[in-house]
Amino acid sequence: MSITEKELEIYRKTISVERLKSFSVHNKNVITFKDLKEYYIANIMISQAFYPILSTIEITLRNAIDTTFKNLLGDDWLEQEYQHNTILHPKDYEKFKTSYEKIQKKYKDKFTPGKVIAELHFGFWTTLCSKRYNDRIWTKKGFFKGVFENYPKSKQQQIHDVSDKLNKIRNFRNRIFHYEPIIRDDYDIRCMYLLIEEVLNYLPIDNLEVVNKTSEFKKVYNKLNKRFKSKKSRALYAKCIGRNSRLYISIITYIIDFVNTKIKSKNSSKASQGGQR
Repeated sequence: MSITEKELEIYRKTISVERLKSFSVHNKNVITFKDLKEYYIANIMISQAFYPILSTIEITLRNAIDTTFKNLLGDDWLEQEYQHNTILHPKDYEKFKTSYEKIQKKYKDKFTPGKVIAELHFGFWTTLCSKRYNDRIWTKKGFFKGVFENYPKSKQQQIHDVSDKLNKIRNFRNRIFHYEPIIRDDYDIRCMYLLIEEVLNYLPIDNLEVVNKTSEFKKVYNKLNKRFKSKKSRALYAKCIGRNSRLYISIITYIIDFVNTKIKSKNSSKASQGGQR
């Protein structure tokens, strides 16, 4: 049975009909109103599970850039850029200048460059990590290695490789922070998480292990797969939540079956030996 306007009407003043409909548009497996409600809740759960790794990569990226620039350009690089604009392209400089002056006005005598660093959006930092800043930043000695200090040695240090990945992460991050559907037929959630992990691992690391200690992604991801009991529903949901997840489920199922077979075989062998005694 298809979803009717009458079923959606109760949510007009809260979630909104248009918002709920977007979940059926992006998920061909949302057929009934019950499906719609389940996917909406699941979307919130999986979005929430991305928060630790998204916040960590955003904070680490901006601080890695700031620290590297201080080491190579001087501790006052931010003030110098504000006064002389030697690095940023015009449009990026205007955004930077607006944030700088906003923080100056807000904090007055308590103003610090660090407050500007925190004010600048993730989009600003990902734009800085683009090919058009090659000549101004990334081809100069020490900059790439200073920021992406754990970038694989087997790969040539090219900012466009990192930039492509960061742009995908930024677009995905914006969907989450604007409360949009991320459980979609055209999204691979598990691969997106692995992509964020990959880029985060390029950056400097410490011993706080924020993501390892706070991330519930794997737990939530597996829980959502298990919620759909029938094989058909489970396969459909696996396809929606991640194209590779069905392979993942198949591998896990195979391992479990293999272990159970070995246990049964071992128990049978013990029983047989006991009978012979």
